[in-house]
Amino acid sequence: MPQAPFGSSPRAHVLKFPGRGAVSLDDLTLTRSATFHGETEVGRTADVVVFTDNSPNGNASAQAVLQTAEADFKATQQWFGGIALPAGQQGDDQTTPRTATPVQVLIDSQAGGAYHFGCSATDIYIEPTPQLASGFMVAELVEIFEAAINNGWQCGQTNGEALSRVLATERNSNLTQLQVQTGQAWWANGHQDFVTNNNATDQDENSNGCGPLFLYYLHSQLGYDWTRITTTGGATLGDTYQRLTGNSGAQGFQDFLNRLATLDNGSGLQLPASGNPFPIGASGQAPSGGAGSGGASAGGPGGDPSGGAIGLPSLPSNGAGRSFAGAITTLAVVILVVIALIVLNAIGVVQF
Repeated sequence: MPQAPFGSSPRAHVLKFPGRGAVSLDDLTLTRSATFHGETEVGRTADVVVFTDNSPNGNASAQAVLQTAEADFKATQQWFGGIALPAGQQGDDQTTPRTATPVQVLIDSQAGGAYHFGCSATDIYIEPTPQLASGFMVAELVEIFEAAINNGWQCGQTNGEALSRVLATERNSNLTQLQVQTGQAWWANGHQDFVTNNNATDQDENSNGCGPLFLYYLHSQLGYDWTRITTTGGATLGDTYQRLTGNSGAQGFQDFLNRLATLDNGSGLQLPASGNPFPIGASGQAPSGGAGSGGASAGGPGGDPSGGAIGLPSLPSNGAGRSFAGAITTLAVVILVVIALIVLNAIGVVQF
């Protein structure tokens, strides 16, 4: 979500999942209460300061975040090409979002996931659930780096929210249990195109189901590592696909749908516990050069999204046709060789 103008009341940008009891954006009250200034610092690293609300779950969550905070920060920074966060400015998150470093992590029982007050805002508020807390922190940290790299990822829209979810899950696999449900719901609701269209917000459940799955497709089906995907960027997920492969985003979305369709057994999309069903069928390879922003040329490794996959609806393999053509070519060569030998024998150059 775009940052509110300084001097007005900033609005939260959220990571939330169905059924987790998050209050509406306008009802988040921590920053408007005395408890915001009463939270206790648990510890700090070079880049992250962690606070607790002193509740049992808050204390456990803060300790869980602190345990991996610096490693999570460095991993996220590496995904974004090693860039440093800008110095930013101090703020109270009531009238002015804080964008200064170090990043601060605070506990808010209202969160229903996590939130911060603008893409570049560096105060992160998380739900006090110890096994998920570090993942919630990473999700919002990714969005801070999205703002810093400024190459198309929009934290309040489909592409930026999707990236924050998949990278958070890379650091805390406990989040997969929540993302699987969201992906299945998007498929059941008609699998709308959120790849070439980036208009949905971070609160759109269907968008939040589609986007992460498409990023898994780029990563595990086509073979691009997370740093390549993240530093490539794009105004939509389809634009990222085009920059990587040289092919249109619409072509990528269709191949993505066709592959997922093979996992629908009539009762819904069957996703693994990891939330990442790829590769499905023949997989692509990480390109080594070509069209777009350092991607493969169309038709090269990783460039042809069909990949010659077998059994994918509406993407029939042309392997049989190529085999038949190859057999005809071989037969023709043999015939020519035999004719040449007969002629040479007739004029006495060779003898049988």
